[in-house]
Amino acid sequence: MNIIDSSLENICNKIQITQENSEYKKFQHLVAVTNQAYLKIALKEFSNLKKQHSNLNISSNFNFLMKLYNKHLKEHQVMFLLLNIFETAIRSKAVVELSKKYSTVNQDDWLHNESLTPNKFKSPLAEAIKKIQQDGEDPAGFDSFQIFDYIMLGQLKAIYVDFWSDLSHLFEENTKNGQPLPKLGKNKMKTMLNEIRKARNDNAHHKPLHKTRKRRHQIIEDIELILAHIGFNLHDAINNIDPSHKIIKLKYI
Repeated sequence: MNIIDSSLENICNKIQITQENSEYKKFQHLVAVTNQAYLKIALKEFSNLKKQHSNLNISSNFNFLMKLYNKHLKEHQVMFLLLNIFETAIRSKAVVELSKKYSTVNQDDWLHNESLTPNKFKSPLAEAIKKIQQDGEDPAGFDSFQIFDYIMLGQLKAIYVDFWSDLSHLFEENTKNGQPLPKLGKNKMKTMLNEIRKARNDNAHHKPLHKTRKRRHQIIEDIELILAHIGFNLHDAINNIDPSHKIIKLKYI
């Protein structure tokens, strides 16, 4: 059985239709143009709804399945934007704090003067410079923000760990909107960033979160806590991507 037939068979079994169904050709086309992982999730949800509600009135199996499928895609897209917001925020915060610490007064020269660049940053810096040059750009004209744009999330996680003595003051016990923000220690921060990175990688590769990951709401809670510590207003930032907060439910608002 080829891959198309196998996927179609799964659809027919879950929805309980045959090739004689008037919408069969729609499903046949659907197989080749959808994200199979999310299609399977939608099919499972479809099947469960049919079992739980025997009197469920469905005028079009195809349209009903697409509604479920698009719901999960929307959740994926919202998480993609949230993870992008998170990565951008912690990257920029690290740039500001480290440039202030290691540059000469009122300058941003710590990545252009080898005597100022900490040894533990020289390896990721070399990789970033190589990528900049591959893009046909001259890193000499780049500021720290631009150079950090070439730092991968995995490297960014390592930077927060390696430079914890310079960044830990951001994560002391605090309050936001009258609610306590617990202190984040180095090991806790490392674990949280690692879990967020794994979730981000799943999302970036258009996959649902793997079953071994933290659940989505836990990832969102970790993201919110870290961003709250660095003074990022996540509530306002997500209003245009999840205005009803159906997917991103916040605690520190």
